[in-house]
Amino acid sequence: MIKKMTTGKHKGEYQVRIQPINKITGKRESWPVDYASNRKTAKSLERQMWADYEEGLQLADGSAIFADEFQKYIEQRKNTISLVTYRDWDNSSKEFKKYFKNTKIRDVTERLVEQFAHDFVRKHKATVGRATVIDHHLTHMRSFFKELVGKVIKENPVPEQYLDKFFRKSDFSISKQRYLFTNTELKAIKAQIQTELNNTTIANWGTRLAIWIDLETGMRPGEIQALRFKNITAEDGYPTFKINDSWSDYSRKFNGTLKARPKGYSRYCLPISQDLVDFINTYNKQQKEFLKYHDLTNPKGLIFLNLHDYKTCANNIPITQKSMNEMLKKICGKLNISGNGSQLSMYSFRHTLCTKLANKPGISYPWAAEKMGNSLSIFMRVYVKADRDINRKMMDNWMS
Repeated sequence: MIKKMTTGKHKGEYQVRIQPINKITGKRESWPVDYASNRKTAKSLERQMWADYEEGLQLADGSAIFADEFQKYIEQRKNTISLVTYRDWDNSSKEFKKYFKNTKIRDVTERLVEQFAHDFVRKHKATVGRATVIDHHLTHMRSFFKELVGKVIKENPVPEQYLDKFFRKSDFSISKQRYLFTNTELKAIKAQIQTELNNTTIANWGTRLAIWIDLETGMRPGEIQALRFKNITAEDGYPTFKINDSWSDYSRKFNGTLKARPKGYSRYCLPISQDLVDFINTYNKQQKEFLKYHDLTNPKGLIFLNLHDYKTCANNIPITQKSMNEMLKKICGKLNISGNGSQLSMYSFRHTLCTKLANKPGISYPWAAEKMGNSLSIFMRVYVKADRDINRKMMDNWMS
């Protein structure tokens, strides 16, 4: 139906509307009204409306408020994602509510999304790059609209490679890299830990032992926190850990799974030294004596109970990632390992071992990725860097 408007803000324009009837229910369906500047354009618009309806688009749903629908979207997914992931999505929701307010789904255009991205970066003095806050916000928005394409909207207002499309190369920031240890530094850290373990009480062993384990396995901190004594095993004659759980400092509970893996899945980690196995067995015996003396128990058989805090120990809450990172920096400070502007944390061991695995002749990349708990693509793209030890050798080879 086309009607020329004689009053109102659309005076002189042609109103275009269709009134489709649902073939199943026989009821009339609502469809958004639109306007055209002339009759020829109005007829073309009317044909397009009918075509959209026949293709199954539900443009009436496009009248819903974007921010409200996005919040509903993440609430529906709440039980399928971790608390940390939900917090990240919820932060996006809050930003969308503040910026888009009552903007309808159909009015969220690529140009508006681009404006949001620039305004957010300018207001928060945020960095632009992969895994940044703005990257997360746009990823979440794209995921939301992706499910509406072909049903409510024709195309996603958040394009692929959105950062490259919205920002100039000069707008991007170089992300802070993880510090990679050399072989000499790894040996020095291990020796320092062993010295300190032999000269301190059992209550102070936890964080140092956690660092030693990470130095040899490159496990995620949350996986170390969830380690049980029973996780020590052997694979093809080599001592190692077989793990199937992780801890979340944010939710203060065990996840019951490894990251991005189904419940019940377990993996063998990299082989560990016999020295480490022997010390863990010693720690197990002394921990039992400590707990018995203080009338405490360890029903889960956790390695890293917090022996400094009897309340958290009684509740089977392990040492925190913060305490591990602080101890690592303390040890590195004694050894004059500064990080040189890079991020120095427990994750440095993970990045270091992944890099050394990838640079070691004869190592299978799929095998290494499995031991570290990653897909091959993530293993290569995120964790593998230029090995500092190999780099020096290459420089020597070039100059010789």
